[in-house]
Amino acid sequence: MKTLLIALCAALLAVPATASAAPKRVIAIEWDTVENLHMLGMRPVGAADMKGYDTWVAAPRPKGMRDVGSRQSPSIERIAALKPDLIVVPDYRSTKNLKQLKRIAPVLVTHPYPSSGSQFNAMVTDFRRLAAAVGRKDRGERVLQDLSNSLARAKSKLRSKAGQRVAIATPGGTSSAPAIRMFSQNSQTADVVRRLGLKDGWTGNARYGFATVGLEALSRVNGWVAFVYPPQFERQVSGITKTSAYKRLPVVKAKRVRTLGGTTWLFGGPRSTMLFADRLAASLSR
Repeated sequence: MKTLLIALCAALLAVPATASAAPKRVIAIEWDTVENLHMLGMRPVGAADMKGYDTWVAAPRPKGMRDVGSRQSPSIERIAALKPDLIVVPDYRSTKNLKQLKRIAPVLVTHPYPSSGSQFNAMVTDFRRLAAAVGRKDRGERVLQDLSNSLARAKSKLRSKAGQRVAIATPGGTSSAPAIRMFSQNSQTADVVRRLGLKDGWTGNARYGFATVGLEALSRVNGWVAFVYPPQFERQVSGITKTSAYKRLPVVKAKRVRTLGGTTWLFGGPRSTMLFADRLAASLSR
């Protein structure tokens, strides 16, 4: 009997939160959690760096959240004052303050950049864990189905490009010392490229899914390059594309460079991923 009771207790603890018992006052330390909670029909009571979110992330977000400071060093005092019943933080942002956060409320630690495997799969896993934690598992599965349908539509648009290589790039460095971020094979972005029936245009893996390289590295791209950047980088990108070194690149001479319109965040959840897939398909279909 004692063994049975222990097993029952363990089973109950493993059950995801129901809608009535689920956390209602959630703090989001990273932008993907803000985006994901919005997709789940929730508004965090507090979130980090909303000005940055509005600059970099196109996916809609809830309004009326309290700012809790930067993503790198959120204010423990502001978080505690909001009396949260759940705090969501990625592992790489929790190394300094995890114990403090746990004294305030239960903490859900996400793992967007696993040491091995696909960052796309990690994104899906983290989204499902969040949906279960806030008692919205069914709604979460509907969002993931929308993601699957969106990828299928984008793949259909790119049928004529099937099997071609596409490298995803964003500007890096500074205006005086420009550089390029090339997204690696383990990145969420490259996984989307493959799911659209295309092939990786850049080799290798990297901790956060990209490698920062000089402009000359684009000469190694055999296929297409899709540039992704928010409007405030237009001046920097324009400075790159006007150089003779850029104009001499084989991929440029072949007119195989495309730019994705609008702000496209490449480290987000399902909604940002849908936007990226749609915009990539549109740019390559021109």
